Amino acid sequence: MIKKTVLVFLILILFVVFLPMSSYAGPQIPPIAEGPGFILPDSPLFFLDKIKQEMRLLLAFTPQNRAKIYSAIAGERLAELRFMLARNNKNGIETDLKGITENLENAANSLSDARFRGENVELLSENINNDIKRKQDSLDILLSQATGELKTMVLGVQTSVYQSKAKVVSGLPSQQLENETKEDLMKQIETKIKYSFDSSADVLTKIETLRKQASESSAKTIMMREDEVKAAAIFKNPALIKEKQARLELEKKRQEKILAAYKKLSDAAKKAKEAVAAYKNAQQELKQLLNQSTSSPTNTQK
Repeated sequence: MIKKTVLVFLILILFVVFLPMSSYAGPQIPPIAEGPGFILPDSPLFFLDKIKQEMRLLLAFTPQNRAKIYSAIAGERLAELRFMLARNNKNGIETDLKGITENLENAANSLSDARFRGENVELLSENINNDIKRKQDSLDILLSQATGELKTMVLGVQTSVYQSKAKVVSGLPSQQLENETKEDLMKQIETKIKYSFDSSADVLTKIETLRKQASESSAKTIMMREDEVKAAAIFKNPALIKEKQARLELEKKRQEKILAAYKKLSDAAKKAKEAVAAYKNAQQELKQLLNQSTSSPTNTQK
């Protein structure tokens, strides 16, 4: 009797989990390395999946292990999102997007906890950062197809993921951290410009952040080249001094061009901000004119 009950229960689970996908032709994402959880968000038994995750976390005795598990769960939510998109299940889509956001945030916080305790998390930070990049690639594909409410939700998730990623990369070596930060800022600017018409002010802020970083990096690089010239002078080697001096001048010219390019980019963003403001004003004026009553005037001119 017990075996029969268990068998029926398992058949019920399989039936609920592997419901056929609809022929929904909306936004989709390609398959990813991670697999979905055994029970999908649109199943009434989804709470069992949450219990399983809590058990996994309970058995993770270090923040490093918790970070790995949270990152893996985020991957499961992304894999499940494919099914929810295919079924056009709004609640399931929201559940998975929220799961991606929350679990990556928890992974980042766990890494920060480990680093605070004095643990070396450089390798783990790099691995989780690479996992996040793959997830971002999938979300970028989804964003390119999404419209309306889904587009807004995915943009929100992307913003949150970048915030979590910033915490993760803080565990990387300094040069790698600087490179990742620059790359992320540039990607965020591209996304804002491409998908968010109202984001010109935010774009301008991010460009200014990049410009300041470039200026600081330029000062460090030029100082390093100047130190090389001084070191060559100690050995009184004219050929070496000439070589180092030439490198210094080339570096100065290169940095000048980089900073000039950032200024040009910043000026363009300022113009875009002004254009957006002008567009909004014109749009509001047109809306008011269209909404005005066209009833006959009460007083006529004699």
